[in-house]
Amino acid sequence: MSAFWLLCALLASSPVESGPGEEDPVVPTSGVAPEGSRPSSVPAAEAIPSPEPETPPTGEGAPAPEGAQTPPVAGTTVRAARPARSASEVTLDREILQSAPRTGAVDLLRLVPGLVVSQHGGEGKAHQLFLRGFDALHGQDVELNVGGLPVNEVSHVHALGYADLNFVIPEVVRELKVTEGSYRAFQGDFAVAGTVRMELGLEEPGVLLAGTVGQYGQRRVVAAVRPGDDEETFAAVELGEGRGFGPRRSFGKASLLAQAATELETGAGAVRVRALAGSYTTRFDTPGVVREDDVRAGREDFYAAPLGRQGGSAVRHQLLLGMELPRSGSSRTGVEVFGIVTDLRLRNNFTGFRVDERGDGLEQTHDARTLGVRLEHRRRFSVWGREVAGELGLGARRDGAEQTQRRYRESDGTFFSEEVDASFVQTDVWGYVEAQVPLGRWRLLLGGRADALGVNVFDALAFRDPRYYDGRGYSRSAFGVHAGGKAGLELALTERWRLFASYGDGFRSPQARSLAEGERAPFVSVRGAELGARREGARLAGQLSLFGSQVKDDFFFDHTVGTTVFTGETVRAGATAALQARPWEGVTAALSATGAHARVTATDTLLPYFAPLVARADVGWERELRVWGEALEVSAGTGLTLIGPRPLPFDEYSRAVFLADVQWGVRRGALGLRLEVKNLLDARWRDGEFVYGSRMDPEAPASLVPSRHFTAGTPRTASLTLEVHL
Repeated sequence: MSAFWLLCALLASSPVESGPGEEDPVVPTSGVAPEGSRPSSVPAAEAIPSPEPETPPTGEGAPAPEGAQTPPVAGTTVRAARPARSASEVTLDREILQSAPRTGAVDLLRLVPGLVVSQHGGEGKAHQLFLRGFDALHGQDVELNVGGLPVNEVSHVHALGYADLNFVIPEVVRELKVTEGSYRAFQGDFAVAGTVRMELGLEEPGVLLAGTVGQYGQRRVVAAVRPGDDEETFAAVELGEGRGFGPRRSFGKASLLAQAATELETGAGAVRVRALAGSYTTRFDTPGVVREDDVRAGREDFYAAPLGRQGGSAVRHQLLLGMELPRSGSSRTGVEVFGIVTDLRLRNNFTGFRVDERGDGLEQTHDARTLGVRLEHRRRFSVWGREVAGELGLGARRDGAEQTQRRYRESDGTFFSEEVDASFVQTDVWGYVEAQVPLGRWRLLLGGRADALGVNVFDALAFRDPRYYDGRGYSRSAFGVHAGGKAGLELALTERWRLFASYGDGFRSPQARSLAEGERAPFVSVRGAELGARREGARLAGQLSLFGSQVKDDFFFDHTVGTTVFTGETVRAGATAALQARPWEGVTAALSATGAHARVTATDTLLPYFAPLVARADVGWERELRVWGEALEVSAGTGLTLIGPRPLPFDEYSRAVFLADVQWGVRRGALGLRLEVKNLLDARWRDGEFVYGSRMDPEAPASLVPSRHFTAGTPRTASLTLEVHL
């Protein structure tokens, strides 16, 4: 912690002043889509640009390197995004996102290198995530952020870090910023396997109207408007519904996202302000799981839903207000405040009648409110004659929730047992600091982060026992601190090639209801390290990394049986390769492959459910043709996914999955038509596979023998979208 306070003191020292008109250089974050090259009328989404030392020229008259930016004209302001400081940081821009069908958040996340996204809970439940050897369940090991709004929910009744992205309208997502691992100081709670941030913006000015019809009753309407030149200022509404490709898969939803960004001139300089608001509601059914032996015996169809009453509803309302203060010398300061309200009602039954002859169904409710504030300050300062780029972050987040869990009777849906009736208030206060020191061709990155967590819990069911007739619940509180270091070493081999060595401590907060009175809140800590290389370039960029991580006291929540499984120490190792290319005009490609290995140290056994092999290829093509003297824009794209067999409990493995999605589009002036086909080969694949004991037929004899279960993946599905651009 001494290094943490030393860096804080250095950031408070006198800054290195910029000369008249001097601006921070533009530093690309992926090499494919250099950011920050837009004038002030179209600012970058990053609220607080990163102050970087000037790059020395390559020589008078030397040609500009690949991907170099044109110098800004006088009077414009250039904003630089936070630069990549590890081998596995990557930005996926709009061209890559549009190269394959993307009708929802699940399609966007599948472009992240190594990330497996399962939608086995239906169209309204949060996705299950797998990354870098972690089974992140519904978000406990992957930090998700949309336009500055956190998505992961603390101490959620269904799963720790529950992150529901179904409110996202894909048409207004302009890029994904991915930071795999936990090597950067700005990464917070749940950033164990990595962080994914979605930046928002509407591509074209004017009005967009889009209507989609497809198989299985799919209907979707999107209306969006961008009133000016700034793509960050927009409003969009999405309405969608469908009956699904099998029983118990119907859904309906509505989502609104609106953002406004502008610059205000003051006596001290320009102030950049931004507001982001959204509302979302959905009602959905869930098919549940099917026993593999029932399908083989012909008792159930592959797409069956053996039990009814599963599904739920969700609501999310959110607001963010941000401000970038006037620039002072080399200093940049930004402040954001945000508020989020979420409600979830969810019914699941994974085991049928194994536990109780009335049924094992659980209904969970979680009504939460989040308030938060964060400040980021960046500046350049001098240490022993060397110019250092520093960043200081401070913030706080207060979460309060009421949650219940009750068992319901399968015959009529009435409740017969209460298991959870609790409320909690959880407050996280954090600070971090990060500084980069140039040492010739080397750069040294040092940082640290500290989070203090205070929790108050009221358990209404405590002491509800006939022997304690006067019991009326029990309250308790806990407090804990997590402090971790970050370090990195970077070597510039050439103008385009860099080598990296990175280390970082990540963490996830505990489940509030599990804490005892006066307990020191036990964070789950991960130590991670990475060696890698990256190539920058506008036409060709790539990353290659070898990674490893160790979790001392690991656990995961097995939602199939509703219990927490403690595993002790776990270790993970693997490699990731990613390539983004524009080999020819109009062609965009993004390729990635990740191999991972995860095991429990004490038993030397594989962790269940993680993904050992994940490969993804997205290729898009666009071209303008002249047909009968008229300009016609045509496009085509494909997204290919390969997921290798995953280890399951009891030494079993899941089946390999290969999926091919394609799209074709044509546009003439204001009208556009797009055909999308998902699972083109009509593979009969299993989105989720599990092994545990169950009894789906109440008349069958009870048995605890584990059996394979699965949720069916989407069959071949075609949809047609008509777009009108006004």
